[in-house]
Amino acid sequence: MPSETRLPDRSAPYVEMQHSVAALAAVLSAAATQAARAQWETLAAVPDTIGSGGAIIDPEALLLLTAWLVPREPDLSPIMHDWVAKWSDLLSVQRTRNLSKAFPAGLEPVLRAVAITAHERGKDFRWSPVIKGGSGTDVAVALEHGAALARHTSRLPFGAARLPVERDALLVLRFRMAFGVGARADALAYLMARGGTWSTVTEIALATGYTPSAIRRALDRMTEADIVLMVDDGATRYRCDAARWGVLLGLQSTVEPWSYWLQQFSFVATFVEWADSTARRKLTAYSITEGMRGVARTIRPTGDHDAIQRWDHAFRDGAEASEMEAALTDLAASLLPTR
Repeated sequence: MPSETRLPDRSAPYVEMQHSVAALAAVLSAAATQAARAQWETLAAVPDTIGSGGAIIDPEALLLLTAWLVPREPDLSPIMHDWVAKWSDLLSVQRTRNLSKAFPAGLEPVLRAVAITAHERGKDFRWSPVIKGGSGTDVAVALEHGAALARHTSRLPFGAARLPVERDALLVLRFRMAFGVGARADALAYLMARGGTWSTVTEIALATGYTPSAIRRALDRMTEADIVLMVDDGATRYRCDAARWGVLLGLQSTVEPWSYWLQQFSFVATFVEWADSTARRKLTAYSITEGMRGVARTIRPTGDHDAIQRWDHAFRDGAEASEMEAALTDLAASLLPTR
């Protein structure tokens, strides 16, 4: 009887790669969770805490990240709802809905519960379309969730009479208070973070998540008001006099660079969801590597040209798994709040 021919054992590389992806997902998720907690603490003006620095907070990006994290970190839910109950009028409903498309599917029930909190506790009726957007069952579940949260408050003091707008991190919200919720306030905050560097409409739209047409309209009006400066030498670009604004607002001499929280947070959520799906399937190490490369090419978690080049190089065709893992580890480190 002929001896049996054994197929090569491919389980070792497959398991090793799967474990590596799971570990990277855990590191990214933990870093994003720390970033979210630090930003909520900054919004609550908690003194002497991590996150009290000057990196400008993107409020809708923070809201969406938290909505995605809630099933994994339930204690973030009352923190988010308590803030929304107090300050929902400083959030953009339309921007929240638009930017949610950059995150994995499944946020609707949590966002509907947030909308109920804004509507019922905050008396902010702009959120009604979000509540009505789901089925009767979805709305009922969200209502029940919102009612339960109303009985549980967070440990952060969101009942204060005012936001700590003197912090550089709240520049977007401060400008929204002054100029209204919309592209003008956010574009101006972005230009402040650019420190006087010229920026195109495309760059500003990418950073803020608004459409280029909305950004152009906002910038043109602010140019007419001599709030921002414009130059047209073949490519129309804008900037603001950050030094003069800094004196006017009592800000630090240099506002920290724009952190692209939307891109970073949505990438983390997308990568972790992909990693979770990979753990449920038996794929070859090669397939997992190609999948990781594909996810990384979908979302660039930055808008900085040099950083984009480094990111693209790390995930180029033929790049080693170690290069991709190093880039993802660096991203996780950049999310971690500093004192």
